[in-house]
Amino acid sequence: MKKYIKGMIIILVFAAVLFMKNEENEEERIQKSIASHIIRLHVVANSDSEKDQQLKISVKDKIVAGLQEKLKDADNLNDARTIIRNETERIEQMATEEMRKQGYDYIATASLGNSYFPIKKYGDLTFPAGEYEALRVQIGEAKGQNFWCVMYPTLCFVDSTYQVVPEESKEELKHTLTDEEYQALLGEDKSVTFGFKLLDWVDNLRQR
Repeated sequence: MKKYIKGMIIILVFAAVLFMKNEENEEERIQKSIASHIIRLHVVANSDSEKDQQLKISVKDKIVAGLQEKLKDADNLNDARTIIRNETERIEQMATEEMRKQGYDYIATASLGNSYFPIKKYGDLTFPAGEYEALRVQIGEAKGQNFWCVMYPTLCFVDSTYQVVPEESKEELKHTLTDEEYQALLGEDKSVTFGFKLLDWVDNLRQR
């Protein structure tokens, strides 16, 4: 009986490894697909001081307010990309104006490109880790914590606290992504669920 249980445990562990490997490949595929439909905003503060972090949010609000109307004219990702690229100089100007208004002489640089992001939660949406296209705005030495949101489709809001994403904005995102991709942003980690089930199976075998 002990040999049987030992054999079953080995089989289950092997199955778990295969399952989790497949999950990793599936999650990577979904992440890349989600990334191909969105553009993120990434504002990096000068430092982690309280004042620099507050300034970061003020600069973010200024940029979001300044781009929202223009991005409403974007019918697709390429349109949004073109608008942002054409507005890069103005984005830097908006950031500079806000900083000068608050008494800072930092230099702001803006660029559109790919950046790696760890897993990030925005309201009840969880974006998987990976490479994403992003409008990156760097303030001063850009050594502080960053602010991020989804610039296109519009999930960036002035005074946003990440707590609630309006249903209207989620519907816009839902129409941009496939059902599978959108559900992945709302869903739980299947590998974790499977892991708990595996532990239950092993525990049950040991008690026999």
